[in-house]
Amino acid sequence: MRLARPTRLAVAGVAAALLAATAAACDPIVNAPPGGGEVVVGTYRIGPFALAPEGQAGSESQATRANVPRPPGAFGMKSISFDIVDAAGNAVPHGAVHLHHVLLMNPARTSPYCGNWPERFAGAGSERTPMSLANPYAYMVGSNERWNALWHIMNMSDAPQEVYIQYTVGYQPGATAQNTRAVTPFFLDVTGCGNSTYDVPGDGGPGSVHTRSRTWTAPWDGYLVTAGGHLHGGGIDIAIRDDADGLECKMVAHYDHPHPHDAPSSITTCPTHEQIGAGQTFTVTSRYDNSEPHEDVMGIVLAYGWRGTQ
Repeated sequence: MRLARPTRLAVAGVAAALLAATAAACDPIVNAPPGGGEVVVGTYRIGPFALAPEGQAGSESQATRANVPRPPGAFGMKSISFDIVDAAGNAVPHGAVHLHHVLLMNPARTSPYCGNWPERFAGAGSERTPMSLANPYAYMVGSNERWNALWHIMNMSDAPQEVYIQYTVGYQPGATAQNTRAVTPFFLDVTGCGNSTYDVPGDGGPGSVHTRSRTWTAPWDGYLVTAGGHLHGGGIDIAIRDDADGLECKMVAHYDHPHPHDAPSSITTCPTHEQIGAGQTFTVTSRYDNSEPHEDVMGIVLAYGWRGTQ
């Protein structure tokens, strides 16, 4: 598996600007089918959530729900993004309601790595990492497959709020197995197949960095198509690295404005097209500031792979 060239990261504290330059090393797309045609955009919601003021009972919602709204029929999903909105559809400021995480799952399928999980195919946190797939790739959804969700949102203001989790989906109703390459989501968690959280001790002194890694094995021959990262407050970056040749793609956290729990405002993504081989290993590594403690953090890469040869 060949990923982007390693980046050099200059860190002057977690709150400082984080810069990274990535030189992509992508394989060309050849012998590609035409793709699923016109992309339709639909907007869907989970909620409403009546949140009490911060610090009071009912100020948070942490739950799961089966059969949440999704586009009708069979289709190929090309993109998805998440936000917190009010009843009129206006985005709620990140500092008013904290999106700790939201995750969409397909119970008709199982994770290729964690047999106790349904397929986790899309999600986001405070950084609102979007997903986008280039032609001819798409996440294929059957007409009878439902979407389930789990989430955690928190009111950070001193007033009650009624909000929704909103997700905007770009999809191709005309996508089929003949005109589209179907991707498989790889939910790669540095904690493995557990509850995803761990603690950063904060005992390293000024400028120190805490790392946590986990190695995964490619389940089949194919191509990695894109990847996005999820970190919490104090996160510096998260990388996916080819263990054979040392090439990696690094997703960097940015702190562009004040955020609840010092969470990142955005994280760079890794659009790519890199060959993977069955049995090859790759490592996901999250890096956090270790000058002070950070509790219940996460380090997750959601990547998408296509099984096949060109």
